[in-house]
Formats: sequence, C-alpha cells, structure tokens
Amino acid sequence: MELRNIRPKERDAVLDLLSNWLNSREFFARYLDHDPTFRDDLCFVGVDRGRVVSTLQVFRKRVRMLGAVVEVAAVANVFTAEDYRDRRLASQLIEKASEAMVENGFDLSLLFATRIPFYGRLGWQSHPRQLTFIEAANGQPAGDYAVRPFAVGDLPSIASLYDDYNAHHDGTTVRDAAYWIGQLRYAGNPDEHFLVATEHDRIIAYVRGTTLYDFYVVLEHGHLPGYEAGLTQLLCNLHFGPAGALPGTIAQLSIAPAVQSALAGRGLHLRDVEDAFWMWRVVSAERLAAKLKIDPAECQRQDLFFRLLPPARSVYWISDRF
Repeated sequence: MELRNIRPKERDAVLDLLSNWLNSREFFARYLDHDPTFRDDLCFVGVDRGRVVSTLQVFRKRVRMLGAVVEVAAVANVFTAEDYRDRRLASQLIEKASEAMVENGFDLSLLFATRIPFYGRLGWQSHPRQLTFIEAANGQPAGDYAVRPFAVGDLPSIASLYDDYNAHHDGTTVRDAAYWIGQLRYAGNPDEHFLVATEHDRIIAYVRGTTLYDFYVVLEHGHLPGYEAGLTQLLCNLHFGPAGALPGTIAQLSIAPAVQSALAGRGLHLRDVEDAFWMWRVVSAERLAAKLKIDPAECQRQDLFFRLLPPARSVYWISDRF
C-alpha cells in the first residue's frame, strides 16, 4: 500500500473512486477542474497495486479573523473504497495531509463532517455555526427595487460589494478574480439562482441560492449600506419562488438583524438553528498567534474558536463549501 500525493494524470483515478460516493463523478470533477487552489501535491491517495482505494484533498481558503487574514487548509472528500475500510487508511492519509499543512504554511484547518468523534480524535474541534431557518409560507416578493438574474458583466460590481460587505465579518473568505470565476462554476447543486436588485441600474444587493438536502439554502448574500430592504426583497423572491415547494429556507442571517426583522415584519416565521458539523483545528499556533497578535498559549484554549468565530457574529458562506 502506497500513501502519497497523486502523480500527473491520476486525477481521473481519484474521480473514479469518488464517483462511488454520491454516484456522481461530475460533482467532484467541478471542484478539481475549477477551484484554482486545487493542487496535485495536496491531493492524497492510498494506492494498492496500482488501484486508488482511498483519497482526500486539501483546498486553500484565505479567511478573515480578528482583522487579519489566515491561511486555512480545507479538508475535503475523505473517502475509502468499501472493501478497504477499517484499515486506518483515512487516518493515515489525514496524518500525511497534516504534515503537508505545516510545510505549506497553513495556520488552521477546516472540515465539514458527520463523523465528529472520528475527527475529534484527530485534533479537530466541532464549533457551532448559527443559521436561520425561514418556515415555508405563501406570499409576494413585493419591493421598490428592480430584480433580475445575475449577468457575467455584473461580476466586478458584485465582487466589490462582496468585499465591502464582508470586510468586517469574521469567517468570510477572501476572494480574487480567479476564485470568483471558479466558485461560480462549482457552488451550485449543480445550478443556483443568482439574483441582483438594482436602483437606477446600480446593483445594491444580491443573493444566491440552491436546493441542498431537500431544503432551499441561501448560499450567500450581500447589500450596500442602507439597502437592507433590497436584500429583504431578494430573499422573498427566492423564498416565495424556487423555495416555495420545499419545507423552508436556510440562510445565514445572524449578521443581518435588520433583515431578519424585516422578514418577520412580512409575516415570515424565523428561528435560529445550529450547524455543529464544521470542525476546526490549529495547524500552527505560532503562525496563527503572530497574525492575530495574540499569545500563542491562547491558541491552545478550548474556547479559541468562540473568540475567533462567535456564532452570532461570524459567517462562513455556504457557497464556499468544498
């Protein structure tokens, strides 16, 4: 059994293995083809007599925390062929990936998992993420702004709005042009609804949504200062439109209390729900402490992530999933 990173032309073998997970090779191919942070030397495999039988990938996310930008190793697609399970292959690949995280200058690592005890034993810590559930309802998406689908020419305006809206929100990903272009290709499921609200042809708010796990999910949103009503209108467009036949809409609105109030004022019922399936681990306490200007000892505290990512005041956009 070889445990290593992939060699040239082995991406297809990795995708062949992953196609046994969700019965969709294309789902995983979107990330390998379009995420600009994917690298062969951060794609790890277990190979038995030439057959790829286990894998995981590490993607790079640059995330805002405490006014700094930290390098996050996003661990994705941990999967082992059924006839090779219970041999500690995944654990050994994670150990190799963890060594590579240190060598490649990562500060933290993030993964999304249902096997919380398994990853907990390997050093990751479950941390709650606050979501908002909007119960299904009938209504009209009335408002004062013009609403239309996103067009490719809108991207510079959207990217600028995104940067301004997220500059002070801990947990948000820093995006460059290549990241934006790639993410627009892989974030949907496989498609998404991307709407913009305009005033005198200027984009003042936007929202992105799709269906995930039988719920309608707002992947991300943003608005210019003072245009909470525009975002409220867009959310209603999705909630009363493509989300109408589903049990409800999940959004990340803890950072937008005025929008929550506006939605409630329209008769919608909202409640907070916690996502406990994102897990964090410190890769380098020294590097992290230097960037955040804190004592390295604080990076070992159990409540570290409550300080870095307070659930009610931070957001990691679902569109940035991996």
